[in-house]
Amino acid sequence: MIIDIRKLNVQKKYVGTMEFSYSAPAELIEIPFVSFVAPVSVRFDYELFEDDSIEIKGTVSYQLAGQCSRCLTPTQMQVEGELDAYFQPKKKSECEDYSYSGGIVDITQAVNDAIMTSMPYLLVCSKECEGLSYSDDR
Repeated sequence: MIIDIRKLNVQKKYVGTMEFSYSAPAELIEIPFVSFVAPVSVRFDYELFEDDSIEIKGTVSYQLAGQCSRCLTPTQMQVEGELDAYFQPKKKSECEDYSYSGGIVDITQAVNDAIMTSMPYLLVCSKECEGLSYSDDR
């Protein structure tokens, strides 16, 4: 997923909206027996500044499927997370923001970070799920 800063400058598109579908790596999911159902939907607004830095703000949306972490029933969950990143042209000094070079911004790491921060700790079939029940028949 890239943004071509040079192209945006030539077209004088300093603000706008972009959408991508992204096949996120399975390693982003730390919940056992859970996977992405479909590609992650990425939608954001951007603003390109005079110094060629660019700010993106939007959402990542994805669906998870697998076994409920409490009762092991097959289930699915829709998740939406916030995407908020600022990219600066690569400079000699280190900065806390994302950087890019050559006029091409690769937003993959920012999207992966947004997925990771929005990822639930558990996949549950319902809020009321009490988990597996065991009988005490001895």
